[in-house]
Amino acid sequence: MKILKYSLLITVSIIAWTVFIGYGTFNGFLLKAITNDDTPDAFIEGVKTKIEKEFVGNMAIALIENGQVTKDLYYSVEKSINSNSVFQMASVSKWITSWGIFALVEEGKLDIDQPIENYLTRWHLPESEFNNQEVTIRNLLSHTSGLVDGLGYAGFSPEDSIQTIEASLTKAADGIWSEGVVKLGNTPNSQYNYSGGGYTILQLIIEEVSGQSFQEYMAQAVFKPLQMNHSTFNWSDTLNLDLVTFYDQDSSVAPHFKYTALAAASLYTCTTDLVLFLKANFNHNNVLSPETIKIMNQVHTPENQRMHGLGPMIFGKNDEGDFIIGHDGNNRPAINNAVRINLKTKDGIIILETGSPNLASKLGDEWIFWNAGIADFTVINANKNRILTIWVIGFLFIVVLSIYLISKKRKMKNV
Repeated sequence: MKILKYSLLITVSIIAWTVFIGYGTFNGFLLKAITNDDTPDAFIEGVKTKIEKEFVGNMAIALIENGQVTKDLYYSVEKSINSNSVFQMASVSKWITSWGIFALVEEGKLDIDQPIENYLTRWHLPESEFNNQEVTIRNLLSHTSGLVDGLGYAGFSPEDSIQTIEASLTKAADGIWSEGVVKLGNTPNSQYNYSGGGYTILQLIIEEVSGQSFQEYMAQAVFKPLQMNHSTFNWSDTLNLDLVTFYDQDSSVAPHFKYTALAAASLYTCTTDLVLFLKANFNHNNVLSPETIKIMNQVHTPENQRMHGLGPMIFGKNDEGDFIIGHDGNNRPAINNAVRINLKTKDGIIILETGSPNLASKLGDEWIFWNAGIADFTVINANKNRILTIWVIGFLFIVVLSIYLISKKRKMKNV
């Protein structure tokens, strides 16, 4: 009976220690940040150590504190780059596109809670067991439409022709990671399911409602008033911009691909312009009202599912009320970008890079933990050896202490 009692106590102690480790991990106090120093210089030095460990073709970083750039970093294996050097943004494009949609909302030309079918004439959702009339613009913006396209657009080679929007929505030829068909597979507004096709529909809606091409409309309605003078959705415009060299992860020089799905995947911009865009999220601007921006930056996804606003991703909230929004972008050839802004403190980070498929996103998540103490899987994974070591030390301490106390008690009894 005594052996059973001792075994139970040891087991309970180990379980309690494991629960503590789990709690400390997910609440961040057992994790180590990229640097223990809270200065921008220290964070950038931490970034440099990461760059040394894997191939990066080029990278541009702007670190923002209280709405102002306090530190930047520009790195390239070939030609020098700067704050005006232009990168292709992949899915960060979606966040910018949402501003184009809400510009039309503020003009009274769109209602985000009306069925999208009210605005479409050139293409329509295919019939299914679900009700197409329940899909709204709000759903498309927040990825709660019920679409199950799995897009992911790979783009077209520079020498190839691209599809029309209508053809792409029917069957995306560059949807190489999925079936590429934009269709309903779930009840609208029931769950979060990331949909590149949803933003291609938004691209079409902008063209239908504005009467302009998507590229022309976004330039007029968003880029010009925000003075984003180095930004475009037009592939041919990049000939007149300081476009960075694109690299694949094997360090080879790679092409930049053309897209039908511009709204979902093919914004070109730089850190200079993205700083202006981030500032527009908390300062007066000539595109959207503070009331509209506040609505966009709130959670619009079902409880206990991935948090997403009406355009931006939402990365979490801590006990101090810090609320991080932003967006990531990943595409071929090894394009990865991460943009984050803390709405409470007006701190933020912009990371643009090619040559590594996920370094920018990992650094973006490291910044969230460094800035606001919000830990996600990336930071936890980076600390897995540290967490395991702490757990093992505690486990061994419990076992050794238990053996010592049991042995001592027996000796006292024998005396």
